[in-house]
Amino acid sequence: MKGQPAARATSGGANPIGVNPSGAGSAGAVSSLSLGGISGFAAGFTRGALTERTLAPGVAGRALAKALGAPDAELVRMNQVHGAVTLTFEEPARERRNGVLGTGDAVLTCQPNVLLLVASADCVPVVLADPVTGWIAAVHAGWRGTVARVLDAALDALAARGVRPENLLAAFGPSISRDRYEVGPEVVAALRDACRGVGVPEEAVCEGRGDRAAVDVAAFNAATLRARGVRADRITASGLCTATAPDLPSWRRDGPRAGRILTGIVGSAVSHAP
Repeated sequence: MKGQPAARATSGGANPIGVNPSGAGSAGAVSSLSLGGISGFAAGFTRGALTERTLAPGVAGRALAKALGAPDAELVRMNQVHGAVTLTFEEPARERRNGVLGTGDAVLTCQPNVLLLVASADCVPVVLADPVTGWIAAVHAGWRGTVARVLDAALDALAARGVRPENLLAAFGPSISRDRYEVGPEVVAALRDACRGVGVPEEAVCEGRGDRAAVDVAAFNAATLRARGVRADRITASGLCTATAPDLPSWRRDGPRAGRILTGIVGSAVSHAP
């Protein structure tokens, strides 16, 4: 497509995926997320020019789909509102369609060739896959969504469809790290109250300036997965901080001019165990 940013392979932080350059524009990139080497799924996120605020989500999403080996996948996005509403995409994929399913912060499907997408610029993106049933999910968990227990809502929706937590694979995309995310005491209190009994590690929160504290929102969500029965050895992370990686957007660092990372997961038409 003329004017579409060319995608390039990346190095460090996450597994690189090479995308053949096409069209004009500055270089963009896609990195993969590990799902334990299980066949039938692919997940990753956009970087560089593919995160620019002026870039249409459909353009970045299509580049991500191509990099993940699903160039004709249907792209499914949400109007994200930092809540816990979970949407389900149940109809068969239509080739190269791109649309917004509705308002929510988690989306799931068992349809092949559907790329579920979440947009973020510091918040925590999480993708889930069940190699037994074929269900996948994409979750957007900022601190407000974490307090609303959006990941629990997604897990509940998957459980209602026969997904067992011990079978799930989970991968965390880039988000802001603890040492770059200082918040007020009301945020810490809300997170601790919402996640009481979940087993969040003490180091997820440390002292900041004055009455403020540095918080690792991803750690709260990882603890939620473990508490729900997802095996720790089936949870992976990109290891990237949005506030320190120069080719990733960060609301805390960039303010209103921040672009958006698209993190997504797609399943292929493979047979799954009953």
